[in-house]
Amino acid sequence: MRLTGKVALITNCSHFMGPAITEEFAREGATLALHDREAKAAAPLVDLAERLGRTALALTGDLAESAEADRAVDAVVARFGRLDVLVNNNACPPAGSATENVTDAAWRELMARLLDEPFYCLRAALRVMRPARRGKIINMSSAAAFPGLARYAAYTAARAGVNGLTKAVGREVARDGIQVNAIAQNYVENPTYFPPELTADPKALERMVKNIPAGRIARSEESARLAVYLASEDADFFVGQVIPFAGGWVT
Repeated sequence: MRLTGKVALITNCSHFMGPAITEEFAREGATLALHDREAKAAAPLVDLAERLGRTALALTGDLAESAEADRAVDAVVARFGRLDVLVNNNACPPAGSATENVTDAAWRELMARLLDEPFYCLRAALRVMRPARRGKIINMSSAAAFPGLARYAAYTAARAGVNGLTKAVGREVARDGIQVNAIAQNYVENPTYFPPELTADPKALERMVKNIPAGRIARSEESARLAVYLASEDADFFVGQVIPFAGGWVT
């Protein structure tokens, strides 16, 4: 098992890629700290990890507040004595809109959830990882940031910000034994953007598949297994990479 002995913090564990990454990390031997805004959302994933024989800690709070990111990391270290892996799993479904109609509130919400949260958590994790001279940070992002999506300017900007953050911080901390990388995905099964009710609709699926050179939607575990790889010692030479995972939609 590639993550045996590793302590991993997964944010927003009930959203986006959180359930799949929780399961794959548990199968690979990781000890897990699972953070969500509500305790009841994290509880089923704690149960899943424990059924797979792993120790799991539930944490709650709003990571768009920088103090909460600090508290979350401190709680992991207090419980387990270390933090080896941070998975910034951030999601905020946008509503398509002409750019001039984007409200201040919609802009702020997307930036808070998709850019502030991962930055605050990354910063808090580095305060632990730099002295230890080891660590992996994986930012779950979106391939939408590569071409830019018309009518989704705020969402595209937030995801592009995380991708840029990944590149900059990845280069900054590589000599400290810390690897920062991102998975920029699209067309992957997950409860936030591509839920079962969408992918089970034949007409919706047909429309989507037309855009995907691979000819299908990815299974959630496929992206989660890439996250396992990036969290493992096998990926020590990956530095500041934003990896497209979109079936050829972007390359």
